[in-house]
Amino acid sequence: MQANKHETQEDLWAYNCRDCTYTREVGEAEAKALTERQLASVDSFQQALFFPVLDCMIRGVRIDLKEKARLSTYLQGEIDRRQTWLDRVCGHPLNVNSSNQMKAFFYDDLGLPINWKRTPGGKVATLDDAAIENLKGKELITRPIFRKIQELRAIKKMKSDWAEMRLDEDLRARTSYNICGTKSFRFSSSENAFGTGRNLQNVTNKKGDDESDIDLDLPDVRTMFIPDEGYEWFDVDLSKADLRTVVWESNCTEMKAMLAEGRDPYIETAREFHRDPTIKKFNPDGTLNKKYDDFKKFGHGTHFLGTPQGLAQRIGLTVHEAARTQAWYFGKYPAIKKWQEAFCEEVRRTHRVQNRFGYTFDFFGRIDDSTFREAIAWVPQSTTGCVINRIWMNLWNNHRDLIQVLMQVHDSLDGQFFITDRARAIAALEDAGRVVVPYEEPLIIPIGIKTSTKSWGECA
Repeated sequence: MQANKHETQEDLWAYNCRDCTYTREVGEAEAKALTERQLASVDSFQQALFFPVLDCMIRGVRIDLKEKARLSTYLQGEIDRRQTWLDRVCGHPLNVNSSNQMKAFFYDDLGLPINWKRTPGGKVATLDDAAIENLKGKELITRPIFRKIQELRAIKKMKSDWAEMRLDEDLRARTSYNICGTKSFRFSSSENAFGTGRNLQNVTNKKGDDESDIDLDLPDVRTMFIPDEGYEWFDVDLSKADLRTVVWESNCTEMKAMLAEGRDPYIETAREFHRDPTIKKFNPDGTLNKKYDDFKKFGHGTHFLGTPQGLAQRIGLTVHEAARTQAWYFGKYPAIKKWQEAFCEEVRRTHRVQNRFGYTFDFFGRIDDSTFREAIAWVPQSTTGCVINRIWMNLWNNHRDLIQVLMQVHDSLDGQFFITDRARAIAALEDAGRVVVPYEEPLIIPIGIKTSTKSWGECA
């Protein structure tokens, strides 16, 4: 600290001593609170993550520069093609990133109903992604235009995020992980301290964002991420982690039996509901089966207190159809409904939710339906984060000389190992992946391991 003309050396010493003393007192108070709330073990594990995470951040990820340039050229062509179509159909140039141009065209020229968004200064007209989804279902004639706008926005973002991502001087991508970045104890990620790299937990695949209904035929940007010379890339992900947590939380014996036999409850349930035993996850041409995908979205939403109104809008059903389907679903799996009712009552009583690793989430405001939805989704989200981070810690503690973790992507880990050590490395990954979630009937979420000597995108 630099002194100003009114401060003496004694003032500076006093200031720094107070700073140290206050910090120590805060630390002692926090340690006491952690012990009283039985969170000391949680704190200990979270603190221990510092070292493997720092090692990962320093190492960074190798990027294929030729693939990065090819991606940039390809995406620009896709942008130009869609912009030309849009300008021709609209009758004039339309900048999809200009709020004023978008509102003028759709609300003034076409006279579509205005979508409002609340802001601190009052409500304002908006044409954000949620508004476009809403309007897309109202006017069939404008649906192709809205779809093209969504595609154009998605491709521009992909190009900006990945094809134009700034690299460090050694041509590697690095990110800054925040171990305490989210309420669910999942990490958050951003560009690093030097303004390079970006959020490497949000690498977009060729289908666009996971939550998007837009099916884009685009290159997989993960092909940019490649192992170092002599190494093989690995991708470890958890199999149906959220679903398994819900099944164990609710003790749904029917779904437990399906999972134990290696069957997918969403496929089995979709087959029964549609009376179609041929339903599979993928169609013969490799595309995702819509009946399966819709039922997975429906089941996932239902587990987390989705209403018929919300589910109908998301999946394209009428509210009556969604309500009828949800009633059928609860009739088939009554344990799910009983768990939800007991869960909400516990949150209403305690204003707190806890997962099986001892992590907690407290609610200090008014308890309402949105609180229940946030709380019930937090349980599998936090459990998944706890499991993937414990796999990482197992690798750090026991296989540090063999395995290099390069990225943590919410419910998966990516990294590399020497090609010559492949057999040992796969065995180490399998060993580290056996994390026990401490339910009365212990849960071990199975992992999948994919590898490639070429790139992340080509792991199989």
